[in-house]
Amino acid sequence: MIPAPFDYLAPRTLDEALRALADGGEDVKVLAGGQSLLPVLRLRMAAPSLLIDLGHIDELRGVREDQDSLTIGAMTTHYDIVRDPLVDAHTQLIALTTATVADAQIRHRGTFGGSLAHADPAGDLGAAVTALDGEMMIVGMDGERTVLASEFFVDLFTAAGDEPLLVDEAHHATIESQRYAAVTGLARRALRRDRIGQLPQRGGRRARCGLASGRRDRR
Repeated sequence: MIPAPFDYLAPRTLDEALRALADGGEDVKVLAGGQSLLPVLRLRMAAPSLLIDLGHIDELRGVREDQDSLTIGAMTTHYDIVRDPLVDAHTQLIALTTATVADAQIRHRGTFGGSLAHADPAGDLGAAVTALDGEMMIVGMDGERTVLASEFFVDLFTAAGDEPLLVDEAHHATIESQRYAAVTGLARRALRRDRIGQLPQRGGRRARCGLASGRRDRR
């Protein structure tokens, strides 16, 4: 199948994107890498009248160190995060988790902010950011505000904010305990386990997402 017809806009600045998002109303979608959105459009599970592509906004890319925190721009690709020296030095949990995202092709196109805003419970990045007490900077026409990761993920595929908003960047504290991290996930029926060093015996943080338990009657 092919997507239903839509208008396409590729703003060059964040302000331009925000104006387009506000003017577009409810029938607008934001493209932040598109690795989850494009299949949905092809299946016509969504049919927006306007698609806003954030891929040309340079101010939404990059990793920087701000005093005692690390800031990752929303449009920074998974590929760039895995290879960034600041991420490797200060938040190896993010680097390790990002390295498990899909395959190399997806990591070259998918973005950090796009993955978080998608709020897929099957994704690992939300759990990693929550475990690090991360914060998301989200922006709208009325300004910007910071939301804790623990409050950012509202429900299945639902992130904080009912009004038109964009994820600008994410902040993570650069603390000593983050030098050790482990990620464990279920991939199909095989247990996938990737480790860096070992978890501290005390003071470590854990976060779980996309988990459920139940009993199936056998007759």
